[in-house]
Amino acid sequence: MALEAVVFRNSRNQELVGVLHHGEGEGLRPCLIVCHGFAGTKIGGSRRFVEFARYAARRNVSVFRFDFAGSGDSDGELTELTLDRELEDLHAAISTAAQFAGVDPDRIGVVGHCMGAVTALRGAAGDARIYRTVAWAPFTDLRGTVSAMVGEDAFSLLEEGDEADFIYNEQLFSCGPAIVQAESGRFDLAETLERIRTPLLLIHGSEDGLVPVSEIRSAFERSVPAAEAAADKRLIVLEGAHHSFPYHKEELFELTVDWFLPTLAGAQLDSLLAAVHEGYGALQIQNEREGEAAWASK
Repeated sequence: MALEAVVFRNSRNQELVGVLHHGEGEGLRPCLIVCHGFAGTKIGGSRRFVEFARYAARRNVSVFRFDFAGSGDSDGELTELTLDRELEDLHAAISTAAQFAGVDPDRIGVVGHCMGAVTALRGAAGDARIYRTVAWAPFTDLRGTVSAMVGEDAFSLLEEGDEADFIYNEQLFSCGPAIVQAESGRFDLAETLERIRTPLLLIHGSEDGLVPVSEIRSAFERSVPAAEAAADKRLIVLEGAHHSFPYHKEELFELTVDWFLPTLAGAQLDSLLAAVHEGYGALQIQNEREGEAAWASK
């Protein structure tokens, strides 16, 4: 598998670091840009994004995973994070991906998890260069989600305008008040979905303890007409899956890559979902429920 280290700059002149996985095939290939979650990196929890990139590359889809400013190997500090700054970083990543050798600039898609999913959706709502989008477990309430991740005491400090330390996935981080005080902190999922005019797939777990699936269903049903939902905008709920999909990665990866390839849509996607579910019995779902506490989102 061909890998390429990539260093590029965002609009704030910060260096961002990424890795390009070249699709294993001939001709121009689609490229998926991976947006990691809050306090995460381009590697992903349990190497989720690395595994996804390898899976997609085997199907001749290139994958560009990168660290947002303030995360991983990129410049900046997490204390400076806002949704708008993440969106600026995504715009820079799209411009960079469009110049990669072997990548079809007309087939650049975005896939993100949690806060990265929100950034992917905001990008799709305003950047016509995005071909298709997949959002894994996006949230509907930024302030509530940040509070759940950093804890009530740390969140109180953020509300007062101070920086706050918090432990996340057994690591110590510092967060700044800008994430909840900036204009982009008033994120509205339903309104964002309404503005997306390109194919969109939302994937959520029925047992997501951080973002209840009922909130996602409500936003989707309020913003997406039935006819549109039957064609270019879909919501798929994976039964038994939690926020990070630890025991459902095979399903997650297959559904995601198939959404970006032109050979699968509509009823075919429903058939695939049914077939994939047959391979996951009660034991698999029970194992995930027992392991929920050990699998924090990232």
